[in-house]
Amino acid sequence: MDASEISWSASEYERRSKSGEWYWTLGILTSALAFAAFLLKNMLFAIFIVLAGFTAALYGTKTPKNIDLSVGAKGVRIGNKIYPYENLKSFWVRYEPAGKKEIEVISKKLFMPRLILPLGDTDPNKIRAILVRVLKEEEIKESLSDIIAERLGF
Repeated sequence: MDASEISWSASEYERRSKSGEWYWTLGILTSALAFAAFLLKNMLFAIFIVLAGFTAALYGTKTPKNIDLSVGAKGVRIGNKIYPYENLKSFWVRYEPAGKKEIEVISKKLFMPRLILPLGDTDPNKIRAILVRVLKEEEIKESLSDIIAERLGF
């Protein structure tokens, strides 16, 4: 490994423990929406709501895995998958000392628009120094889905 490559390991996402109240709220909200869909005779939507609530509950109990990441001469590596720089468009370091520490990379590909690299304890300035030589640094606003997921405790 040379000076133009940094490797680190980090949790795939920040785990937030869910209280019993969170699961009760999810269950009540899921039941109410499914019941409303049933009253409106929209069975497909009712089934969708139940499946979405069940999936959210399962995802809430999931423990994040540790993943190996690196930024180097060939591209960005997440686990065993390498994303070459020629397929990437830009990046943004999202760093809040008491909160988020991640790098968001925007892809040129239509069906893989963004990659999130959790930084763990890695110095974001060292990674930025490598990325700024090969990708455009461009502020990327958090998506609405990210904001909603964060508010819901994911």
